[in-house]
Amino acid sequence: MPHKNNRGTILVVDDNPTNIELLLVHLHEKKYRILVTRDGPNAIKRAISVKPDLILLDIMMPGMNGFETCEHLKHEPETKDIPIIFMTALADIDTKLKGFELGAVDYVTKPFQKAEVCARIKTHLTIQEQKKKLAQLNDSKDRFFSIVSHDMKGTFGSLLSFTQYVSKSFDDWSRDDLKRLIYEMCAAAEKNYKLLENFLEWSKTQMGATPFNPSQILIQYIIVQTIQVYQEQANTKNIKINYDFNSEHYIQADAQMLATVFRNLISNAIKFTNIGGTVNITCKEQEDQVEISIEDNGCGMDQSHIDKLFSIGNKCQTIGTAGEKGTGLGLLLCKDLLDKHNGSIKVKSKKDHGTTFIINLPKKIM
Repeated sequence: MPHKNNRGTILVVDDNPTNIELLLVHLHEKKYRILVTRDGPNAIKRAISVKPDLILLDIMMPGMNGFETCEHLKHEPETKDIPIIFMTALADIDTKLKGFELGAVDYVTKPFQKAEVCARIKTHLTIQEQKKKLAQLNDSKDRFFSIVSHDMKGTFGSLLSFTQYVSKSFDDWSRDDLKRLIYEMCAAAEKNYKLLENFLEWSKTQMGATPFNPSQILIQYIIVQTIQVYQEQANTKNIKINYDFNSEHYIQADAQMLATVFRNLISNAIKFTNIGGTVNITCKEQEDQVEISIEDNGCGMDQSHIDKLFSIGNKCQTIGTAGEKGTGLGLLLCKDLLDKHNGSIKVKSKKDHGTTFIINLPKKIM
């Protein structure tokens, strides 16, 4: 990946000081980070160590020439995917074909033409960056569908087992036993519905298919509506939901998206709070932002758990204080929806002492 303060790291491999000096002038103007080595063996070591975004490799070098160096680089797991552009004064077709057969992506010819060199480098760095992003997206997609398929299979399996169990021996159960089984079936169905709802919403955000319709909204109104939805769930565990809004806070936001965020966070707070516990929700202004905190005094998390919360590559599932199960998809969805608002979400938590989710939203979306 390109370094924070430059457009990419380029390893230049050439034994000619004049060529190196010319390239340094051209490339520093474009704010690339340039590394230089003058022979093949050192180029291989440097590439493995630094993993540059692109390699400019001279063909005609003493000792190990450019073709041999390229072959070694393409056989090393750490460097095989780094794009290589050959530099050569040779213009014959056989030389170019050999380079492409060894895995090079392009050629630049000597004497260098500044515009040509910069254009080719920019093109291949862009392609490389797009390839990395595509690989990450595909990896995320595969892991995401693995999580969803596993969880849906589990919850649908439980629901199917309950219904088969009840239907086959309905007359053998007492009214209290049937009531308990139906309650468990209902809980399994609700979990499936929540999982499916989050899955569909998250999929739409990833495809850019979720309409973003910001308007001026009163954020307390969205929060109070959400509390009402989950009040019965809180009552079941004798959890008190406190909210302290000293004044009205208006922000520019998509009301439906924020409702989804608060549904996930408030239901999670109830889920992970002990029977008889409390959930506190506060809202306050901070310059050009509004900060919302959702705090519970439940089971809490250690740092290793917190580090995995917003990463799809790490399945992170915690059992609620009354045995409730979740998938972690809701928090991924929350982060994506808040990103659309140029907002942020942070977590403070301590094992056995509760968790606080802190949301910051700009009053106006720039």
